[in-house]
Order: sequence, then C-alpha cells, then structure tokens
Amino acid sequence: LIPGILNRWSFMKYLGDAISLQGHPVYIMRELDYNVHSIPESAKKLRALIEREHLSSVILVAHSKGGLIGKYFLSHHNAGAGALGMVAIATPFSGSAMAKLIPHESFRELRENSDIIHDLEENRDTNTRIISIIPEYDNHVWAERGSLLEGADENIEVPIRGHHKVLYDGVVLQRVLDS
Repeated sequence: LIPGILNRWSFMKYLGDAISLQGHPVYIMRELDYNVHSIPESAKKLRALIEREHLSSVILVAHSKGGLIGKYFLSHHNAGAGALGMVAIATPFSGSAMAKLIPHESFRELRENSDIIHDLEENRDTNTRIISIIPEYDNHVWAERGSLLEGADENIEVPIRGHHKVLYDGVVLQRVLDS
C-alpha cells in the first residue's frame, strides 16, 4: 500500500484489510511516514522493502501521490524487483494545478510542469501495467486529464465525488479486488 501525500499507510487500511481478507499478503511502507519525501527517494524505499521482504509478483495499490511513486518505481527501479503492476486511485498522472497553491517543498513535484511529472509522462511503457481508478470529480487533482493515464491497462471511472472519499467506497473496493 502506498498512500498519498500527508497520509500514513493507515489511511488506506480499509483497502488493505479487504485485500488481506481475500488471502493476499499486504505490506506497508512505514518509512514513508506522512509521505513528504521526494518521489524518487520514496521509490528507492519501495525497492528496499521489496528486497528486504524477498517479495515477488507484487501488485502495488496506491492513492494519489502514491501512484506517482509507484509509476516512478515501475519505470526506474523495478528491474529484477518482481513488481507486476499497480492499481492507482485518484493519481495526478499529469500533475495538479492545486499543488502550486501549497507553499510546501513536497508539493512542488506534483505541479503540472515539474520535472518528475514530465519524466513520468515520458515513461509510457510502464502505463500498460497500471490500472487507474478515476473519481467522477476530484477536488484535489486539478488537471485537464485528471487521473486519466494514456495507454493504461485500464482507466476506470467511478461515480464517486472526492479525492479521499474514493478510498472508502464499496464500488472502488470491488474494482481494486477485481483488478
């Protein structure tokens, strides 16, 4: 589980519990704490977790910035790591205009014109291993394409309104489990 910015892993506990009850082991990244580290640094921490736990056939489940971390990991750190793909929920793949309104260092890389967003947009090969779940309305991802990921394995729009609310909806939970 990879949470979004300013959220700890427990923010995704609802999803994690349901995934675990289906018989899948769930791992959390305590090292992220409130997830204010840079996306590249966080992707390295993800690689370290996978190596430390000797994981294989990994499916990442991520929310918001967590999806950017997951895509960065899949694009730059997955060689030999064994991650198969990711289910990303409300992830600002093309950035968010809202990020420029928040004067905190960790939000800069979420801006639509940041180097990280451009890097992730250039790494399109990874998109085929990502399922993007897109809320009908996202009050945090202010971007023309929202959470749409061009070339994704699947883009799933759900009739949920709200960036965080989408994590606690039964429809989304079922889509995550199906994916």
